[in-house]
Amino acid sequence: MSHRPLRLGFALNFRTTSRAIDDVARVYDEVIDTIAYAEQLGIDSAWVGQHHFDNTDGPFASPLPFLAAAAARTSRITLGTGITTLPLEDPLRLAEDAAVVDALTGGRLHLGLGTGGANLDGFAAFGLPADQRHALYDRKVAALHAALEGQPLVAGADGPRLYPDGTRVRRHLWQAATSIEQAVAAGLAGDGLQQGAFFDPADTGQAPKVAAYVAAHGRAKPDDPPRVAIFRFVYAGRDKHTVLREVESVLGPRLQALADRAALSGNQRLRGLSVREYLDLVPFYGSADDIAERVGTDPAIAAGATDFVANFSYRDDFDAAKARARLHVLATEIGPAIGWQPAGALR
Repeated sequence: MSHRPLRLGFALNFRTTSRAIDDVARVYDEVIDTIAYAEQLGIDSAWVGQHHFDNTDGPFASPLPFLAAAAARTSRITLGTGITTLPLEDPLRLAEDAAVVDALTGGRLHLGLGTGGANLDGFAAFGLPADQRHALYDRKVAALHAALEGQPLVAGADGPRLYPDGTRVRRHLWQAATSIEQAVAAGLAGDGLQQGAFFDPADTGQAPKVAAYVAAHGRAKPDDPPRVAIFRFVYAGRDKHTVLREVESVLGPRLQALADRAALSGNQRLRGLSVREYLDLVPFYGSADDIAERVGTDPAIAAGATDFVANFSYRDDFDAAKARARLHVLATEIGPAIGWQPAGALR
């Protein structure tokens, strides 16, 4: 693998405890302003996650219309989903919406797809079995690929075909693989690979998937570079001890719920951890140099990452001032410490 500097992105939440639509609209507007600020800092990409209904952290049902609105206030930054819950989507409608948003963003849309491990409670509301989400995903990702590639949408016929043209979206797909088999499939399809914050361990879970993906992508698409985005929670501060003091009261009561959520995806390592042990294992925290050291030693990143995405999706209500401060540290301290320099959009 090339040792080119990582591209730098961020992800954040949309949480507000208010149910008033005006308050929700205000949060959306502030998040778009925050993305515009990140673009001014030279950050490469902004990623938003789809979380259905009011029983999730940071509920956010429809990323694509939001990203179209964000495109109107930005001109360069890549706008991505990390992730869209594909088993709950109609793949043809998703292809149509993505093609329209791709046109509105000037090709800056990157569509990340996942099976919905963070939305398990939502499957019943859609009338779908959560335990079938992987089979649903496999079927729907094949249909999405076909539609975006311009294949006939009716079997045995010479049309109709997707409009607007979806081939650029097809080149900008990512998959959040939950198994080595799915990582290999993403590589063979020429899609990018996303790996999240804590669903499986970086060493025994994510690094093998990254390696398998890179190898498969190289076989299938030898002329195209692989794309691997590693998402990690980031808690930056003066030093590790200071960050521990700041987050202990918030993270402590949540550790059991985080461990239960990770266990659903097979990661048992979070059981029984103290806050300090959790911080040492999962997020990147401390000073910019501390975080840069974690980036440099993370097994999944070392296996072939092209993008490092700092996840600022915390449980607290969205705070624009805090988000801007975190982005400023990301761009002016953490980024330079890992060899990053502001660059053009990810294309």
